[in-house]
Amino acid sequence: MSKLKTKLFAVAAALLCAGTALAQDSGALIDLLVRKGVLNAQEAEDLRAELVKDFVANTSAGKLNLSSSLTDFRLTGDVRIRYEGRGARLPTGEDQARDRFRYRMRAALTGKLLNNWGFGVRLETSTSSRSSNVTMGDDAGPFAKNNDGVFLGQVYATWTPTVEWTLTAGRMANPLATSLMVWDGDINPEGLAEQFRTRRGNNEFFATAAQFVYSTSGTQDPFAAITPANIAGTEDLFLTAWQGGYKRYVKGATTFFQIAPVVYAYLGTDQRANPAAFNSFMTATNAAPVNNLFVLEIPVEYSWLAANGVPLRAWADLAINFDAGRRAAKFGRPDLDGEDKAIQIGFQYGKASLPGEWDVRIFYQSVGAFALDSNLVDSDLFDSRTNMQGWVLGGNYALGAAAQLSLTYASAGRKQDSIIAPGSGDIGANNALGQYRLLQVDLNVKF
Repeated sequence: MSKLKTKLFAVAAALLCAGTALAQDSGALIDLLVRKGVLNAQEAEDLRAELVKDFVANTSAGKLNLSSSLTDFRLTGDVRIRYEGRGARLPTGEDQARDRFRYRMRAALTGKLLNNWGFGVRLETSTSSRSSNVTMGDDAGPFAKNNDGVFLGQVYATWTPTVEWTLTAGRMANPLATSLMVWDGDINPEGLAEQFRTRRGNNEFFATAAQFVYSTSGTQDPFAAITPANIAGTEDLFLTAWQGGYKRYVKGATTFFQIAPVVYAYLGTDQRANPAAFNSFMTATNAAPVNNLFVLEIPVEYSWLAANGVPLRAWADLAINFDAGRRAAKFGRPDLDGEDKAIQIGFQYGKASLPGEWDVRIFYQSVGAFALDSNLVDSDLFDSRTNMQGWVLGGNYALGAAAQLSLTYASAGRKQDSIIAPGSGDIGANNALGQYRLLQVDLNVKF
């Protein structure tokens, strides 16, 4: 028997002796063996293929007739039932409230293939880019299903030429290390991403480059007479990002420091000078333009264990728009060029993982009117808006290994009273929101 076959046989035998379930879920262990030099990349692929063949041949899963090119196949997802109450007050003193019951469902199929290829598909409720929630009773009639469709939330392909590199194309989970202040967690950007990660002792380095298709105009070269009016908005719009990160493991895997600055730049906004989608004039009725955005974000995190073994986490996220002066001038308020920064500072105690465990978190957030893209910020906590500041308090309790009860409360107000609170939120009128509050109670079940 060759040296290669002997090595593969020894590792495979160890996995199989540990049980079929472990053999099926052995991807992380095989990757570790590659990093430790026990296996090379080709040996790892051969081992994955052997384990899948054995799993299919010796378990009832063989009835699925899985492709011979599959080395790993997973079905995961979650179901969430939510009560949500939003309240707002306009500067005129008028109050507004919106209470509703909501649900969401997400189900993902992911797989690894031979020769370092992979794929992912996720189905989810709602057509919204920043939410997969469906509001109960929000239909054409009692118990109708008009708003209860299932849609493609993610569909992507990956190639991992080495254990350090991952290339992704399609509609994907956000590949950037960021926060809800800048990116809503439900957004799945479309385009390309290139990720690099390597570890040297206690030091881990990573980098991500992304080229997202932000908006397409359809026909880029219209037949109509060439005038400034029909040229504006005819080119596709792209959002690019470049991130570099460093993670220092202080003690094991539970105590570490991480910093990951990222730069965002938009391509194609200069040809949208006339009124059109994402045009250059922020007004009460068009509060989500993407002109003059060149943003640096610096998320920082420190995680450690308390003396009693409870996980603790402190974080901060700072962002600044270097082109906010011109963005403010186009809005008509050049004197507000200082509204160019956004900051979030928070702390978390505990982590609800096992039944009976709980955690609580609190953070403060302040976002200048011209600091961030209001099309991307979180849709819940501050109602999809910039020019808002306030507090968020939340917690989770693990009901079981796969079920959690969560509570979130947010209270915020307009940061700069003399201008609108730009965004496209669920409450308020013409972006004139003055005060805002949010209460969410969630039951989460994961599979």
